[in-house]
Amino acid sequence: MKRLIKALGLALAVVSAPLGAEPARALLPTRPADPACWSTFLSCAQFIEKWAGPRVPDWVVHSSLFDYTARKPLYDDLGRPLLDDRGRQRTAPIHQSGRIFFPPPWRMGANRRMPIVIYSHGTSLLKDGVASGFGGHEWILGAAAAAYYGFAVAMPDQPGMGGDGSSFHPYCHGKSLAYAIVDGIGAIRDRFSEDPFVADGQYAWDGRIFLMGYSEGGYATLAAAREMETHRDAYGGDLGFQLAGSACMAGPFDVSGTTRRQILARDRPFRHPFFIPYVLLGYHAVYGGVMNPLETLNPRLLATREDGNILQWSNGFADGLLVDSRIAARMGRAPGTVVLRDLLNPDWIARDLEDPAFATSPVRGILEENDVAAGWAPTRPILFCQSPDDKDVPLGNTVAARRLLEDAVRDRGGDPAGLITFLPLGRPGDGITHVKGALLAIPAAFDWIYRTAKAPPAPCP
Repeated sequence: MKRLIKALGLALAVVSAPLGAEPARALLPTRPADPACWSTFLSCAQFIEKWAGPRVPDWVVHSSLFDYTARKPLYDDLGRPLLDDRGRQRTAPIHQSGRIFFPPPWRMGANRRMPIVIYSHGTSLLKDGVASGFGGHEWILGAAAAAYYGFAVAMPDQPGMGGDGSSFHPYCHGKSLAYAIVDGIGAIRDRFSEDPFVADGQYAWDGRIFLMGYSEGGYATLAAAREMETHRDAYGGDLGFQLAGSACMAGPFDVSGTTRRQILARDRPFRHPFFIPYVLLGYHAVYGGVMNPLETLNPRLLATREDGNILQWSNGFADGLLVDSRIAARMGRAPGTVVLRDLLNPDWIARDLEDPAFATSPVRGILEENDVAAGWAPTRPILFCQSPDDKDVPLGNTVAARRLLEDAVRDRGGDPAGLITFLPLGRPGDGITHVKGALLAIPAAFDWIYRTAKAPPAPCP
């Protein structure tokens, strides 16, 4: 994380004074979208990183594990939902885990009521690269936000990771990722009464939930917002709707459109080629035979050699950079020059993914089901963040999602101008990549949540 911060050119001040009984003024929020706010937030994260893992003391930030049962949606081998006697999609229970961070008492003062921010982590091939086990780096940003802003920041592990390490991660499957977030709300809320540190400190949830995430986490966030908005009765109903806002950053929201075109491009090199087999293997875990990797992937990737094959590389015990390098070597390409289309079976492309066959292929229904901005209208604020120079997740995903949601709000007689916000991460040509954009977008999202939380609540429509 430190190398990324330096790459962005942020002058981070070293936090030299301990965070004692009085909040340090340098760590308090400043003006909206003020780079100084982002810089001091990242300084706070850098400070916490030095106290890695379970050694972080409670006077800096308190963390608590939680686990819960989430729903796994079930499908037949043609990718169609399996229905119960009442016409609802059948689900199976799965065990999930996560970690929640609470601010220290000195940060809260006399008012110990706070919103819950549910932060969905970005793409990770590593099953243990998640917050429940202090894996990866994103937990540091969640911990920093709890200390810096006074939120309760919950970071659930996505399916197939952490406590659910036995199954394959359903990468960019909207329903699975949404359930992983919303089904954990009860367990997250229970930590206020069941965790001795939190209960003794008289911390209290104020009834509001904010959602946020970047990359796949941004995609999962919009999927969870859709789930909450379309099942309002389960989340407080019109009089006490719990969702207060969602920051959905740089996600592949438009799977059947922008993402499909990206995959089919014949001459567009891709920096992180593990993305496409990860999607297809994740969809195979959800939809079964209709997404059989023996049919969807290039036979060259499936061939077992001394270094294994794509099925072994994606088993959750190798990181994305290693898998990228193995894919490039297998395809006979230099790192960073692999074309996604070349990773697919040409016969499957012609039969199921490329026009005109796509129009009648069962794959079309699968991809359209995972267009998480389609078919609903938000009633609570949404923040989109994206760099125009993002080549890994093209800006077209955010443009398409924003257009669909704005049109849906207008169709219901609303005004999207005060509801949906787009924050560009730099200008075209600034060179802010997908990875670098995270270090701008995530602090901006926490700042947006902080200001949205302080604003008067919007009336329920």
